This record gives sequence, C-alpha cells and structure tokens, in this order.
Amino acid sequence: MSTSKRLSTIAISAAMLFTAASLTPALAQNAAPATASSQTTAASQVLTIKQIHEKLEAAGYTDITEIERERTVYEAKARNKDGQRVKLDMDLASGDILNTKVKSKDR
Repeated sequence: MSTSKRLSTIAISAAMLFTAASLTPALAQNAAPATASSQTTAASQVLTIKQIHEKLEAAGYTDITEIERERTVYEAKARNKDGQRVKLDMDLASGDILNTKVKSKDR
C-alpha cells in the first residue's frame, strides 16, 4: 500500500471512530429520562405502608407488628381473627393478600 492510501485509510478510520464515540453519549442521554419516568410511574402505583396497615385492620387483623416492602410484595406480621400469629404477603399495588402463613409458635 502506498503512503497516501495508508494515510487515507487511517483518516477515514479515525473519522468513523470519532463519529461513533460522539453518538454513543447522545443515545445514552436520550434513553435515561424514559427509564426514570417509567420508574416514577411504577412507584406511584404502590400503596404506602399506612394504606397497607389500614387494609389489614379493615380485614380484621390486629396486633400488626411489622410491615416491610420487599421487591414484589409487602410482608406483614399480625394476628388473624382467630388470634393466631400470621405472616402475610400482600400485593404492592392493590393490597390484596396473596399468601397467609400461620406461625407455628406464638411469638
């Protein structure tokens, strides 16, 4: 290859790399707001711990000692209508009880 062809190849390669490098941050910046807004929308659909507490009381649970938000559910500890200690898994958005487990020991 002659020197002029090598220089042309190097110049074209450098221009292509520069163009690709300059476009990458612009694409990343455009994608970030969409992700942030979708997280905000998802977060606004989740009930608060206070709302979960109110739903448990309305359903007849008493002695509610713990409500924690996990990734996909709220976990709560309370007493059911029969006075048994139970652990409940509740839907984040609706507060519906998904699973109830009676504790074997009264703690």
